[in-house]
Amino acid sequence: MKLRGAIIGFGQVAEKAHAPAFAAHDAFQLTSAADSSPARRAAAAAAGLRPYANLPQLLEAERDVSFVVIATPPSTHGPLVKDALRRGLHVLCEKPLTLDTAELSEIESEARARKLCVFTVHNWAHAPIWLKAHALLAGGALGDVRHAELHALRRQPAQSAVPGDWRRDPRLSGGGILVDHGWHNLYLLRRLISQPLASVSAELRSGTSGVDEEATLLLGFSSATASLHLTWRAAARANWAVVYGTRGVLELRDDHLILKRGDAAGERFDFPEALSAGSAHPGWLSSMLGDFQAEVSTPAARGANLREASFCLSVIRQAYDGAPRLSAAAA
Repeated sequence: MKLRGAIIGFGQVAEKAHAPAFAAHDAFQLTSAADSSPARRAAAAAAGLRPYANLPQLLEAERDVSFVVIATPPSTHGPLVKDALRRGLHVLCEKPLTLDTAELSEIESEARARKLCVFTVHNWAHAPIWLKAHALLAGGALGDVRHAELHALRRQPAQSAVPGDWRRDPRLSGGGILVDHGWHNLYLLRRLISQPLASVSAELRSGTSGVDEEATLLLGFSSATASLHLTWRAAARANWAVVYGTRGVLELRDDHLILKRGDAAGERFDFPEALSAGSAHPGWLSSMLGDFQAEVSTPAARGANLREASFCLSVIRQAYDGAPRLSAAAA
């Protein structure tokens, strides 16, 4: 029997990613949605979900809901996660789970006390190209990783389904590209380098709204280093990465991988969809739902996702708390 759930916040990611991803999964069923916007409630109804104005109203009518998906702007995530847990619901939350370390501790304690699952959407790890990259690493193709570089290039923030640009509003977003694309790249990085974090240094360039539109980070680990470059100011849209190991080098170029070892010609792996193509990715999300299902159904399996979220939050907080911020004029 499928577990029935509801989605809170029926914006673009809910409509284009969550609704089709859950529809394709055999363990879960989204039945309803809560959104304060009449237009977004109409969109939810068009997607086959029963619409409500808020979560209490939804739960009063939908008594068989056992989990919620939170797809609202970042500043609302923490309070909504805690509210859902106190109502006895498992939680799947869009990134970032929270941008407050004390709140993360509260969420972890609440979930543990109530024996519930809290799981952050780490769907980029389920892109076929990243699944292959991590499989090559797990198989020893690179040996021990010594350095990794990840780049996310965008010309502007993703468009919103509602009026306004909440990604540039610090009251709603909690930060700029470091929150938006940085969270994704940080959990990908943690899967490449599973060593204790030793240091974080960052330089952030802010736009007129005050949020960072460009971020460059250098991370130190016990026996490896990593760098991240993220921008909303690029001349072209692209994703790429390179991972250096003791036995080889792996290059990721949007729609293909090249594995190089020694002086031999590189081995190439091609993929039909570029990483930078679109922003919804329901297929990646549907694949990730298997991990969510495992944590919901098996309490002993819980924790890996929360540890990734904790790592992402730790790096972001260290970057924001210690990095020099250059203004739009200085940039």
